[in-house]
Amino acid sequence: MARKFRNSGHAIAATGCQVLLVDDQVEYLEANRLLLENEGHTVLTAEDGPQALQILRTKPVDLVLLDFFMPGMTGEQVVEELRTFNPLVQVVLQTGYASERPARELLNRLDIQGYHDKSDGPEKLLLWTDVGLKAAKQLAIIQKSRQGLQKILNATPEMHRIQPLGDLLHGVLVQACALVGADRSSTTMLPEGQTPEPPEPVEGFLALLENDSGLVLSVGTGDHQDLRLDPENLPEAIRCALEAGRIVVNDGATTIPLRIGSTAMGAIHVESSVDLERDEEILQVFANQATVAIQNAQLYEMATLDPLTGANMRRLFEPSLLRELRNAIHAKSQLSILMIDLDGLKKINDGGGHAAGDAALSVFGKLLRRCLRAGDSVWRFGGDEFVVILPFCDPRTSLAVAERILVASSQEVVRINGDYPVRASIGAASLDTSVYPIPEIPRQMPVAYFREMLHLMVQQADEELYHSKKAGGNQVHHSGQVPWRTPSSNQS
Repeated sequence: MARKFRNSGHAIAATGCQVLLVDDQVEYLEANRLLLENEGHTVLTAEDGPQALQILRTKPVDLVLLDFFMPGMTGEQVVEELRTFNPLVQVVLQTGYASERPARELLNRLDIQGYHDKSDGPEKLLLWTDVGLKAAKQLAIIQKSRQGLQKILNATPEMHRIQPLGDLLHGVLVQACALVGADRSSTTMLPEGQTPEPPEPVEGFLALLENDSGLVLSVGTGDHQDLRLDPENLPEAIRCALEAGRIVVNDGATTIPLRIGSTAMGAIHVESSVDLERDEEILQVFANQATVAIQNAQLYEMATLDPLTGANMRRLFEPSLLRELRNAIHAKSQLSILMIDLDGLKKINDGGGHAAGDAALSVFGKLLRRCLRAGDSVWRFGGDEFVVILPFCDPRTSLAVAERILVASSQEVVRINGDYPVRASIGAASLDTSVYPIPEIPRQMPVAYFREMLHLMVQQADEELYHSKKAGGNQVHHSGQVPWRTPSSNQS
């Protein structure tokens, strides 16, 4: 709630500005403190230069009204010291002997914003105060804009790296909430090296347009995580943002459209308002970067992910495992793979139809992604066969991952034209990291060598899978490790 001040019986709202008044004359200091507080400003006071510098080093100040002649340390010396740690705070020098110093020369040399002759009276002081505070506000806005652009520049590489679409959308929403929420923080200039208190987190959601369903929630925070959007009755701000392709601020919220050219892709809605005149350009830059990143992620997933199971497509499996083999041999790290086959898919197809079979594959694909660690990857190897790559994973851990998959699948049932349990058989293979082919491993080893190791690992996992299926399914087999081969003469 804003502080109130009294002036002839009228309440004056606080301006939110903080002024430091520095003067060695206590009566003058007190009179001007009351004058400035009556204008709604928060006033800090100091009676000498060292005290003023201590305040400026520790507290945010918009404007300094600084006496020029003070014992021990003059106002000129205070400004020179101040500029070593805060080049931005606004300063107006005050003196009762203005004719002794050329005002323009001081303004330029000390990088100050005003020079007030005390004999001009309180109205002139208030005028200089207004000028200084307006300049401070504009400078703070410029600084915030620069910080906002810097945030976007810092976030851009992260947005454009290859990553799951869901992770990207979550990151985009977090960045949008941070940019919009930052608008609520104070514009008071801080001493160098100090950072402002972070604003309270704001909530919001990101929704994308889908051909069949209209605008669909993709990710949300707080109360918006389970939001249901009615395509026929969208909130006015979201509808306007999508149709007009412009940022809309309404009812304390900000809606940012996501567009590629004239094509709408979706919108970000944040439960906090911004000053459109000031922040629209920055938010639009962010929206453009986010939209391109989202579109690229969608296109990448369309090109690389199996739409039914969400697993990576087989054609990219070999390059991926070759890369992990190279990493493993040079880092002398663990590496395992799992070969997985869905049990009884033919029975599901015969009994429940292909809709039931597709549902089983879809359920199992989601189950696999849910059971894996960050950095693991799952690939659809054939009709009902999957391969999982487990970097930095020894045999014992690979068995634990496989068991986790079996436990999770034991809870899954497809109910289409009957009840069909979703079960699987798993074969595991791991590299033997106790022995390496040569003492000193060259940085560039031939691709043929790693291809041979790849086929050995896949062959081992496939044989273990065969044992699991032959033993009745719904189990995992892992016997022994795949040793690194010594490179042949035609490979070295």
